[in-house]
Amino acid sequence: MVAAKNDSCYSAALDEEAEEEQEEDECAYYSSDEHDGTSPSECPQPPHPRLVEERFKVGEKLGSGSYSEVFSATDKKTGEALAVKMEWQKAEKTDKLLKEAELHKELQHGKGIPRVWWSGSQGEYNLMVLDLLGPSLDDLFKKHKKFSVKTVAMVAKQLITRLQHVHKCGILYRDVKLHNSLMGVGEKGSRRVYLVDFGLSKRYLDRTTGDHHKCQFEKGRGIAGTVRYSSPFLHEGYDASRRDDLFALGYVLTHLLRGDLPWLNISDKHKKVRNMRIGKRKSEISDEELCKGFPPQFVSYFRHMRSLGFYDEPDYRCLQDLFDNVLEEERVEYDYVYDWTEDNPQDGRPVKKRRLGK
Repeated sequence: MVAAKNDSCYSAALDEEAEEEQEEDECAYYSSDEHDGTSPSECPQPPHPRLVEERFKVGEKLGSGSYSEVFSATDKKTGEALAVKMEWQKAEKTDKLLKEAELHKELQHGKGIPRVWWSGSQGEYNLMVLDLLGPSLDDLFKKHKKFSVKTVAMVAKQLITRLQHVHKCGILYRDVKLHNSLMGVGEKGSRRVYLVDFGLSKRYLDRTTGDHHKCQFEKGRGIAGTVRYSSPFLHEGYDASRRDDLFALGYVLTHLLRGDLPWLNISDKHKKVRNMRIGKRKSEISDEELCKGFPPQFVSYFRHMRSLGFYDEPDYRCLQDLFDNVLEEERVEYDYVYDWTEDNPQDGRPVKKRRLGK
């Protein structure tokens, strides 16, 4: 959930998720004063802990979100660089971090999910110590403006796997976006895309019965997550289900390929009006037009999403096969050499394109 400051702006993997109907914030880790995590009360915020659980030494501040702040940290036992997320218990938006930590712990056995080293309370703060990660896809995207089909296909395969794991645990992610996908660090970690920030996640399967939560529809309801990537089903007023996480991923992948989305510049002083206009624009553009100039598998991806009912399980294997076919037709290997690898080849291998033999 956290990124090394020297690799990125530590951008918005943090917590825009404090409200059920959520405003977009393009750099929530380094956000403006309106998201500084402070309380409107007259009670001053006390100094944050400098040592957590007598083990994790807190360093410099890396960023802040709507209800928490993130600092660098060092494990005194191992010397490992980590990060600690802090939530002041008396802030206006509070009582969220420990709930996020519990969900996080249930998911962290999957690949590409950061490890929670410790979570709990100390003084007036709730705390969560996590792995330190590298730049987000948003950081890399801002530098490169758009990505190659090969890079997007490799990213797609990993993020489909991450979402499949989250769904298998009975949880919806609900905030797929560039800011919440971070690269790892180190020789092997830098090849892997991590899914971070589970502040908006919620269960869709009942823990006791295993039943799927009931479909609810409310026209004009607020949209949880980042509206630019929200699925058409959410705009229509349906509650979120597994299809919506993967639909949002489709919009993220298209954004990476195109360098833009047709509704990015839509704005309005009233959030609901803006959301309605964005939803209308999404409904007006066909999948073929959105994916024009790119392999047809991207259109097939959206067609599968549109075919799913609220309770349906996505065909994750079919979706993986689509991007395997993309790589084969592009005659490139899944070799973890991304468009940005040349910028900082942390894995130590030469940067070159390797062709598939026929």
